[in-house]
Amino acid sequence: MKYGLVVAVVACSGCRDTTSDHRAPPRPPPAPPASADPPTPSAVLRQARCGPAVPAAACALRAGLRACEPGALDRVGEWRYAVIAPMYAAGEDLTSSALRSAWQRGALAATDETAAAITAVLGPGAPIRIEPGARPAFEPAPRVPHAAPRPDALIQLAIVPADELVPAWKVVTIDGRHPLDAEPGALALPLCSDTRPDGRAAVRNIDPARLTTVALTGVTAMTRLTAELMDRKGVTYPIKDVAPWLAAADLVHISNEVSFVGKECKPYTLPYRSNTTAFCSRDSYIALLEAAHAKIIELTGSHLPDYGRAWIDHSLELYRQRGWVWFGGGHDQRDATAPRIVEHHGNRLAFLGCNMPWTTSHVITEGPGVAACDLERMKWQIGELVRAGAVPIVSIQHEEVYHHDPPDEIVRDFRGLGAAGAAVVNGSQAHCAHPWEVHRGAYLHYGGGNFVFDQQATNTRDGTADRLYIYANRLLTVGHLYTRLEEFGRPRPMTARERTGYLAVMADVLAKLPRADPWTAPDLVPASRSRPDSFLIGTRLEHITVTVPAKLERGKRYPLVIELGASHAPAPAVGFQVIARHAGDTSASVTAAITRFMIASYPVDRRRVAIRRTAPPAIARARKPLTATSR
Repeated sequence: MKYGLVVAVVACSGCRDTTSDHRAPPRPPPAPPASADPPTPSAVLRQARCGPAVPAAACALRAGLRACEPGALDRVGEWRYAVIAPMYAAGEDLTSSALRSAWQRGALAATDETAAAITAVLGPGAPIRIEPGARPAFEPAPRVPHAAPRPDALIQLAIVPADELVPAWKVVTIDGRHPLDAEPGALALPLCSDTRPDGRAAVRNIDPARLTTVALTGVTAMTRLTAELMDRKGVTYPIKDVAPWLAAADLVHISNEVSFVGKECKPYTLPYRSNTTAFCSRDSYIALLEAAHAKIIELTGSHLPDYGRAWIDHSLELYRQRGWVWFGGGHDQRDATAPRIVEHHGNRLAFLGCNMPWTTSHVITEGPGVAACDLERMKWQIGELVRAGAVPIVSIQHEEVYHHDPPDEIVRDFRGLGAAGAAVVNGSQAHCAHPWEVHRGAYLHYGGGNFVFDQQATNTRDGTADRLYIYANRLLTVGHLYTRLEEFGRPRPMTARERTGYLAVMADVLAKLPRADPWTAPDLVPASRSRPDSFLIGTRLEHITVTVPAKLERGKRYPLVIELGASHAPAPAVGFQVIARHAGDTSASVTAAITRFMIASYPVDRRRVAIRRTAPPAIARARKPLTATSR
């Protein structure tokens, strides 16, 4: 569905809302790098074709560029830059004056090329030198948020071109302006041309028309005491404090864990007062999702069928009427497991999700409900999506715990999906917030915590919502909204002191995990005619390997060969082949189930289905003799 909208430095001494003012000891300006090193080829190119402050990448787009004033009549574009910090740095924002002061006293790191451009914007400075092509070597933030400043506990800041941002860095805004906002901020180098503008495209490294922002939120459950709050103070009351943050995003994701139920719903009397866990939402509560500007609805929640699975279909109809996209659940497993493609500003986003506890507990059945988790199939889907030019955003309802440390299986599964090429892997299960990190280039958030829900205990009241900045089909950076629940369901932004303490807790939890590998590229599942797939037989997830024809023609249906009792077999020259990957049951019912699944999911000709049975090896049929140690 398309939307026409989809190196020691000060510890944030100029950052707003910090609780202390850590300053680096004075240091003399470094010697000019040009005296020690010969000019690089890019510097020579700039000097020959453009002004000395113009980045080589800008000069490659158009010769004759020079730095100029923002209001110059011959301005043809700008080159944007961003201040970056460690991922868990407490500071969120710098004032323009603090930025200029930090630049002048040598509290910012930059490459020579970036330093030349920033000098044209901020005036002379004394930046810490970053080698060309190198990454800033950030030091970790202090573990104790209110500790006295120490020279060895300083947070490093750096300046990089905005198009070179990566999710492993935190962007520090300037006067509340993000470097990827629609209008360029304080760190934008205006570019002018020696010749009059000729109507060609603007010279810039960030084009706002190619940017998509996605608000990725935590648990929403409009039931129990949250429902009571909505009925007392108004349906949209719970989001009043976070509405501006949601409205600023192009696409808003809501993990809505409870189905809409008609007149039968009594959300905060029965059955809640009867100490059961059956949840429901009134149909009228959908107005809160409308006010939140929801466009993407996640359906991996375990409480969706609490009042019967027919209400899942009812909820989907309400979403369909509003043109919203859902994923991770649906009318049936084909609907639930299919990636949802959303196009916006030239970006292709692919949403994919599932419910892991229900999969491992074997409680998912065919029909309306949540998607079963088949991680091998999902890794293959991720590879195909990346090759098709999409940005995979995966969300899993995983194991719930009521402490901030993510379980080992969540870390294992999320890192595996990140290594397979997912851009984002999100834990939608967490009522107690978990930390976030980057592994193999993927942004992994092990659990954002509650967003709109009544769990207001000390360990469940705090959460983190993410803002994904996707530019030219690439996740550039991630911003955050840190929230605390009030009135059993109303999230509000944290105060500076609350945020500083919360980030320190998250950083400490992350430090306990095995070290991630943020910089190594992912390994996509190789493109192949054979692919993993799965379907349900009752509550059992049956894993199969499907080999597709070498060439598929639109509108044409192909024969199918089902291999029973074989771990592998030569693929047919024409048509589909299915091998049951864990085949032990070769009964007619299993064969019929495979046939039904293939006909529904692939262009298979139901009149041309062949069954081939392979006898197991003789040794496998021999009965193992009983011994004293056999069990």
